[in-house]
Amino acid sequence: MSNFEYYLQDIAADISSPNDGDNFNDFMEVKNYVLQIMRKEDSYFDEICQNDILFGSAAHNIRLHNDDEYDVLMELRFPAHKRIIQVENENRPGFVFLDFSEASYDDKVTYELANNQKSYLNRCLLKKWLHNIFESAMANYYNVVYTDYEQYELSYSWRGITYTIYAESDSRSFSIDFVPAVKIERPNSKTWYAIPKEKSGPGNTANFTYMISNSQAELQHVKNCGCAMQAALRLMQALRSSRGLQKLRCYHMVTVAIWMARRLGHKTVQNMSVTQAFLSLLSDLCDAFIERHLSYVWDSDMNLLSNFNSGELSHYSNELCSAFNTLKSYPCQSTLSYRRCQQHFI
Repeated sequence: MSNFEYYLQDIAADISSPNDGDNFNDFMEVKNYVLQIMRKEDSYFDEICQNDILFGSAAHNIRLHNDDEYDVLMELRFPAHKRIIQVENENRPGFVFLDFSEASYDDKVTYELANNQKSYLNRCLLKKWLHNIFESAMANYYNVVYTDYEQYELSYSWRGITYTIYAESDSRSFSIDFVPAVKIERPNSKTWYAIPKEKSGPGNTANFTYMISNSQAELQHVKNCGCAMQAALRLMQALRSSRGLQKLRCYHMVTVAIWMARRLGHKTVQNMSVTQAFLSLLSDLCDAFIERHLSYVWDSDMNLLSNFNSGELSHYSNELCSAFNTLKSYPCQSTLSYRRCQQHFI
């Protein structure tokens, strides 16, 4: 084992979020309480939201020690979800319109959420309806949750597709980003969702856009990559933070890991050392920023870097390539010090 491999393993363990059962139990208590009061507040929400899914860094087991955020999908399973028609648009890869013309079996959809000529589910109306439920539930019920050892005061904010609950006690604080996910049917899997995410386009069509997603399949992909890739993903997040590349999200890194596993095979990735997994991940990220395109896992025509401007793409490319050119020389340096390696991540 090289010094670099030993150091990477040690740093990845040091920066990882402690596997604290009490912390996770507190998250579950708050999450369940919020969804419970929302169901009490709105009977239709109670009918269609009976399942939630943990996703993001916590679900992938790649959280860092200073990560106090959780991500939760709220599954919205409409009564006739199997009959929702997904209308694809070649100008918006990875996105669909949700046609409820054959799936409108109740007044909520027909007269409130899809009350337009084509019976498309209106993203803006859906999000506003959910915001009203969050707001009313927080106003009408106690904003305090008692766990085994903590008393959390709750607050709420809404931005974009995330409804965020902040939980704060005397000794700890964390947040939960709730993201709505409309249950849909697609080939080869029963875990497809449509996320109400905006994608610009002509007229008011952006009011009806939904991004297709299969977060549960993504979780399985990363799990099948093995422990070395999980360590590499933690190291990439730490490298990102140390270089101030905050627009580079965990999801970008996970996407690169999934494409790598598809290209090389999960078995090959499982057998990698942390050094191999980390340098391969960093190299592929460099390539994505050089090419200015990182394909979405579920539609390769969709570019996950489209929200970076030209200057940002150049800056991120330079920073990542500079880090790679330095770090790739470390495995061969027998006199490499721990401090020299650590400074890239902390």
